[in-house]
Amino acid sequence: MTLSAPWRTVGHLVLVLLCLSMVVPLLVALGMAFKPPNEVYALTPWPQAPTLDNFRRLFEQVPFHLYMWNSIATTALRVGGQVVIAVLCAYAFARWEFPGREWLFGAVLGAMMIPHTLTMIPIYMMIADLKWFDTWRALVIPNLAMPFAVFLLRQHFRSFPRELFDAAEMDGAGHWRALWLVVLPNLKPVLSALAIILFIDCWNEYFWPLLVTDAPESRTVQIGIREFLEADHNDFGGLMAGVTLASLPALAVFFLFQRKVMDTFVASGIK
Repeated sequence: MTLSAPWRTVGHLVLVLLCLSMVVPLLVALGMAFKPPNEVYALTPWPQAPTLDNFRRLFEQVPFHLYMWNSIATTALRVGGQVVIAVLCAYAFARWEFPGREWLFGAVLGAMMIPHTLTMIPIYMMIADLKWFDTWRALVIPNLAMPFAVFLLRQHFRSFPRELFDAAEMDGAGHWRALWLVVLPNLKPVLSALAIILFIDCWNEYFWPLLVTDAPESRTVQIGIREFLEADHNDFGGLMAGVTLASLPALAVFFLFQRKVMDTFVASGIK
């Protein structure tokens, strides 16, 4: 179906407005991060006298480098574990025949519908019993199972050409070898898209790290920004400096994998 020229123009305008709604706040935060205190409330988007004092005050008032390290490390561990577990579970649901497979997959779909806040209290009690407070284990292990990731990968495994599996079996490859040497190299686009989604979800998480961490040695960057704001309620330049630094890893991951994501949409359109 081909849209008429007026509808295409309207669509392009809507896309431009959506892009501006996301880009403008980032540019405002970036500009304010380099503004001296006397220019913070100025309407100009970029400072007339750029300065790094906001970043200096940020690192002096709170251990922001430690918060960044905690977030980067726990996010990498969590996303890596989520992807590995999702790959193994999805492959089993897609390729293996075993009693109760459909019921178990239905349970996975049901888990997608349960709000995270509903399971937060029992998991919190379990963390207390295990004495995992103020540790990376409390931030990583309770969130390793991701039903959405299992569902997404299972659908792609089911659409994978049967002929490639047959060829791998003829070459003497078992399930493990076929998965890692045949299937996954051909699913890099969807794995990249999934990694971006999981990374952003984990990186931006606020409430769970607030519950299970208290010491600066284990808190994440989102909690660190809040602590800086509590320390100095009027230092919006330093606050925007923290927001700018906290945005860099997510942007880096997106730009690193964006080519794979675009390949996913192109391949879907061709099919």
